[in-house]
Amino acid sequence: MTRVKPKKLRLNSQHGWRAQANHKILVLGRGAVRLEYPETSVVEVTDDCVKIYDKQPPDDSCMLGVSYHHWPAIGRDLDVAALVSDAIKRDERSLLVPGPIHAETRIDFVLAWGEGRFIDPTVNQEACARLCIARKDEVQSLITFDFWLSDLARCHEQWSAFLASLQLGQWVSDPQQGPALS
Repeated sequence: MTRVKPKKLRLNSQHGWRAQANHKILVLGRGAVRLEYPETSVVEVTDDCVKIYDKQPPDDSCMLGVSYHHWPAIGRDLDVAALVSDAIKRDERSLLVPGPIHAETRIDFVLAWGEGRFIDPTVNQEACARLCIARKDEVQSLITFDFWLSDLARCHEQWSAFLASLQLGQWVSDPQQGPALS
């Protein structure tokens, strides 16, 4: 992800950004990555990603991490499902019970995601880690989602909504104006 200090911008009155009710829009890199998240979430920008929490840490029960980078043409042929599988196997938390890899081809990009479980050593509680890689042309996004196993049903619904709203490479020239409306 490009190391740029995030800016809060005042939107023009006729901006073209639209989100479903009770949601906000995260846009990285002028449209490299876009997704929606609940408006009550807490957002934190770190050196390597944007983190979206359901509540202010340490009272949070789930955290979505979103980042992206540009791939050279030679890397575009790598299979995203294989990349996800390899990342899950190499996760430093030694993920237990890795699940199947889910692959999807959309109109203009591909994505794959998988899940594993781990024991959080700070609270000795079982947690889930989901990892998604999505790619369109030269843009590749990494999306992670960590949550307690006890919240699986609620968090699966949130995960599905995050992925349903995901867009890649929908560039805008002016973030204050948003996407061009036709």
